[in-house]
Amino acid sequence: MLEHFFECYSDLSGPILCPVLGSITLLFIPNSRIRPIRLIGLCASLITFLYSPVPRIQFDPSTAKSQFVESLRWLPYENINFYFGIDGISLFFVILTTFLIPICILVGWSGMRSYGKEYITASLIREFLMIAVFRMLDPLLFYVLPESVPIPMLCGAEHLLFAGIKLFLCRGLVQ
Repeated sequence: MLEHFFECYSDLSGPILCPVLGSITLLFIPNSRIRPIRLIGLCASLITFLYSPVPRIQFDPSTAKSQFVESLRWLPYENINFYFGIDGISLFFVILTTFLIPICILVGWSGMRSYGKEYITASLIREFLMIAVFRMLDPLLFYVLPESVPIPMLCGAEHLLFAGIKLFLCRGLVQ
């Protein structure tokens, strides 16, 4: 049973699940304990970074097809599946994403006093969403996931107008 789990979820699901597990772990730590929050967030992002180049070792650059394809049934009656894969371009985007998130966490390291848990959680959720965007092959989820990447950015906004401006600027830069 455990061998089947590692066989199915070894190549692509690890970097997707690691930030999710890190952010779920942060839910059980009180806001007053900022040091463990920082360390868990940094460790989760570093483990994701160390795990992300693993598919590069077995990647075949001679083919243009998606490789390491995984399919998980999500809504079978609507024919919606989690259909993951990777190609040559998305491979390097995933490595770049997992390289930048620990840097983003370290940049905000000293400034995390009052909203440290929210900052780390938003960074890990953003990392999960960006990795999922680059690895998603299902057309519906490929459309939905890029639209959801700016949402963790809005979590710290005190005013709705400021949140709307942040979302407008982010959408304007993307398009």
